[in-house]
Amino acid sequence: MPRYLLAHTHEPADCAVAFAAWRGYESPLRHELASASCSTNGDGRTHRIWWELEASTGHEALAQLPPWVAERTEVNQIGDVTIP
Repeated sequence: MPRYLLAHTHEPADCAVAFAAWRGYESPLRHELASASCSTNGDGRTHRIWWELEASTGHEALAQLPPWVAERTEVNQIGDVTIP
């Protein structure tokens, strides 16, 4: 099954909104760990959250996010490569 890296971006002032968007949204990503810069970017820079997941299509991968989060998320199909 294809793998995707979802890269969400929001402004520091929208951090609470980004997390609140998950309330009541059914997703296998809820209550799971994600990589994020929210807790480390106290200098006002854009915050990011990343998820790596398997899905049939990019649209299916994005559908695992609540609409507010999905609208601000880039979908990248990924695979493994050997670095020479």
